[in-house]
Amino acid sequence: RAPAALLAVTGASNVTGELLPLAGLAEVAHRHGARIAVDGAQLVPHRRVDIGALGIDYLAFSGHKVYAPYGAGVLVGRPDWLAAAPPYLAGGGAVRAVTLDEVTWADLPARHEGGTPNVVGAVAIAAACEALGALDPGEQAAHESALGERLRDGLAELPGARVLRIWDDATDTLGLATFTLASRPASLVAQYLSAEHGVAVRAGRFCAHPLLARLNSGATAVRASVGVGTDSDDVDRLLAALDALVRSGPRWTYDADHLPAPDPRSLPGWLARE
Repeated sequence: RAPAALLAVTGASNVTGELLPLAGLAEVAHRHGARIAVDGAQLVPHRRVDIGALGIDYLAFSGHKVYAPYGAGVLVGRPDWLAAAPPYLAGGGAVRAVTLDEVTWADLPARHEGGTPNVVGAVAIAAACEALGALDPGEQAAHESALGERLRDGLAELPGARVLRIWDDATDTLGLATFTLASRPASLVAQYLSAEHGVAVRAGRFCAHPLLARLNSGATAVRASVGVGTDSDDVDRLLAALDALVRSGPRWTYDADHLPAPDPRSLPGWLARE
């Protein structure tokens, strides 16, 4: 609807892994005089993103999603709006001059990089992007697609499991699955997988509360993701652990917060209490 300035979309759903047709959406946005901003946090680690070819005006993604340390991310895009926008965070280096009455902000990129920069984070993201860029994109996509299908097919055969989807006709999905188990709270499933099988998943609403309200009546769910370091044995280990939970229940006892109680694992020596 006009007037519109910006279309903001998720490149790949962090709940279902389904991909949006970004080039088509960019064309629609530009035809109506708007720009397009893409949240690439879930997309960039798994697929190549050519912002020029796709017509993307702005792309953002998180460092930790591309195997870099926590605490830094990337925003890349057309400079005119960024050059005119007031800084989100004010700080040293972001200004040209300061008086008692006004501030003159610096030009890009310093304008939006106030304060002491996260140098380690920036260098780490660059190194991570170079490492991902060295992979064959076709082989990476095929590897993760095969594991994703193995994961979803296994969940489909698990009694009481339901995989959340947005579109039944989605043609491209990343290697992840968000699911529920009948009569098993999501947080219990996650704690059980971690404690008894050493499998890390996420439970919750994944910073997507409205979508979970639509897909799961607002209740929490479990998300399992694959990446460049995942292999078929990892997927099979997850599926076997879930099968054991469905058929026999957890071996340990868990408290009201679904934490092991008591936790039989011993702490390493440097953590053990005297």
